[in-house]
Amino acid sequence: MRGKLPYIHERFLRHIWSKQYLRAAPLRTTDGSPVRVLLPGDLNDDEGPDFLNAKVRIGSTMFAGDVEMHRTVAEWIRHHHDNDARYNRVVLHVVLEGDEGIPPTISQSGRTIPTLVLEPFLPEAIHTIWKQTVLDEQSRRHPAIKCSDRNGEVGSDVLRGWLTKLARERLELKVRFDERLRQLAQEHRMRVQEPWRSWRRLSREGYPHEIPPPLGELGTHDLTSRELWDQILYEGMMEGLGYAKNREPFHRLARSLTISRLRSVVPSSDPAAVQSVLFGVAGLLPRIGALQDRTSRNYARILRRGWITAKSRLPIERLHAADWRFFPTRPANFPTVRLAAASVLIKRLIREDLFREIIQAMKSLETPGEHRVALHGLLRVEPDGFWGSHCNFDQPSRRVVTPLGASRIDDIIVNTILPIGLLYGRTFTDQAVREGVLALHDWYPSSGSNSITAIIGRQLLRGKVALDTMRLQQGSIQLYQYYCLEGRCAECEVGKRVFPKERDQPGKGFRSSVSSSSLPGREHY
Repeated sequence: MRGKLPYIHERFLRHIWSKQYLRAAPLRTTDGSPVRVLLPGDLNDDEGPDFLNAKVRIGSTMFAGDVEMHRTVAEWIRHHHDNDARYNRVVLHVVLEGDEGIPPTISQSGRTIPTLVLEPFLPEAIHTIWKQTVLDEQSRRHPAIKCSDRNGEVGSDVLRGWLTKLARERLELKVRFDERLRQLAQEHRMRVQEPWRSWRRLSREGYPHEIPPPLGELGTHDLTSRELWDQILYEGMMEGLGYAKNREPFHRLARSLTISRLRSVVPSSDPAAVQSVLFGVAGLLPRIGALQDRTSRNYARILRRGWITAKSRLPIERLHAADWRFFPTRPANFPTVRLAAASVLIKRLIREDLFREIIQAMKSLETPGEHRVALHGLLRVEPDGFWGSHCNFDQPSRRVVTPLGASRIDDIIVNTILPIGLLYGRTFTDQAVREGVLALHDWYPSSGSNSITAIIGRQLLRGKVALDTMRLQQGSIQLYQYYCLEGRCAECEVGKRVFPKERDQPGKGFRSSVSSSSLPGREHY
């Protein structure tokens, strides 16, 4: 195949089909019948075929029904669709690659289903289509800012000063960990103070003396438990590993499978033992029979054995494979790779006192550069074992896979380590930690452009200010997410200059034309 990727997820194939990224030349099934797609169908996020209520003309016959997507013809049988009545309405089986020697696609009802192989009809190499669809997704999620055609005269000093102020505002905003820390502390106090009699006898009305008194305000002594700090660090790192596409399921996973629960069920420091639990709770352990690669089957068996041992002791919410997004994202960012990286960080958190090491690094070193090097050393995950050569369970990668790259470590430092470090310094009046955090925040070098910083650079800065530090990048993200998208032009130093008449009108809110549904979320940090 032209430009074949090491792993093509079916979500990407569904995107190709829904957008009809195909050549204008007539499509043909594997038996040579011409195909004309009138309606690609409605994407189905539930169980069953990928697209419902499609309309396609095959030969001289018009078909109305469902469409199922796979990478190869053989996956129809491998996924047991031939024995599943939900797939009896499938009128077209669409696959990326053709197989030789594979029997035709047969429904549970015994009907032969026409098969369309996409690869000969793709207009460009698969790499090019992948990149274009990622760009399409980013463009859809990040519309233009309102002042883009008016802000050309705003000076560089104003822009730099405003972005610097917003960067500090963003850092203060991220001390949201304070709220989570106090929530965990309250839960801990509730567990400690709950009256034992309520577990032994349930009365109809209840007795006043059995109702615990209201809890008072939390004091510093309530926040000294290492378990609380380990948990908020764990949750922050997991959200950072989730990045844009999988931040929410990583967040749910960390709150369900807490550090204390992991400590209780992981018997050793072996990352594979942690992975058994992580992949099990995440719902991403594959069926052994669905894997073609021998190494993948052997490794999946190890993880399944570990999960069978642990799951009876984890009566918690479990996620489903459908909760995770593999597309549009690069294979190195697949949630499977990120969970493998998480297993190493969790081992360090549980067995190697990672939180204490981070705090010591922030307060004992002299320069921001030394702080950054030390933190990278604590968070670095080297390619190793199965996940050094795989992005998913399905097939090996042609390149060495780095589970956690330097840029992702920088993002975790900026968005998790620094806010938690600042919170720690405030809570325990540790001036050395606080000064180390603020110095590193102001010094941190740029991590490279993302879709939001590219928009601000192109539509506002226009070369007058270079986003060459993380501080200015963070300020530009804060500006876009909390001012541009929220229509807060009257509160923005740029908006005050380019919309003076609208600013002076009483009651004029001049909201941006961008709807709240297009908010990109907080995934770019």
